[in-house]
Amino acid sequence: MIGLVLSCEHASWTLPPGVDLGVPVDVLRSQAGWDHGAYEIMQRLADGVGLPVHAGLFSRMFVDLNRPPDHPDVVPLVSYGAEVPGNARLTPGDRAARVAAFHAPYWSAVRVDVMARLRDRGAVLHFSSHTFDPGLDPTNRGFDVGVLYDPAHAIEAELAERLLFQLRRAGLDVRANQPYGGTGPAICTTFRRELDGARYAGIQLETSHAVTYTQGGCARVAAAIAPFLESLDDQKL
Repeated sequence: MIGLVLSCEHASWTLPPGVDLGVPVDVLRSQAGWDHGAYEIMQRLADGVGLPVHAGLFSRMFVDLNRPPDHPDVVPLVSYGAEVPGNARLTPGDRAARVAAFHAPYWSAVRVDVMARLRDRGAVLHFSSHTFDPGLDPTNRGFDVGVLYDPAHAIEAELAERLLFQLRRAGLDVRANQPYGGTGPAICTTFRRELDGARYAGIQLETSHAVTYTQGGCARVAAAIAPFLESLDDQKL
């Protein structure tokens, strides 16, 4: 049996009370600030399997929960081409304090959940929901959903292939390891390295804004994925 952990790092475009990064609201609400639709997809899936979602509370411009704590962009100076003036004024101590206060607790909570599933079930799928803006590269981003994973990681690759099949079966245009590679800096890739030798699989879903901004688009993606997640209890790896 395979345990399941659900996360959505870029679930919100908002900032903590009293924080002003010097970024206009329309920029915060763009891809630079969050992943539109990513949380709606994951919450629909969570309702179906009866599990909670680890969800980021604030904009990636404040702290990027999908970057390792020591990554230079964990508190970004620029996000998708948009400058973040408020972060440019931070001292190294200020940045470290923000990471400790907002990034570390999130990663710790996800890590605890992952370890619990490994102990209980012997294997775990950490499924992380994200979205992408096709307008940033129209030539190469004209598809519905990307599934990011490490092809060299046997357990992860097998689960990713099952997920890709399920999405295609639902009529979605799907790509493996697009629009980003599956081994770049992210929470799943960090945990994969930390848990080398354990039966951990970290898969990142990337859904196009062309889908999430379409009425019923998030529901369609969630409905396509639901049978895959519901079958994990019966799957053997």
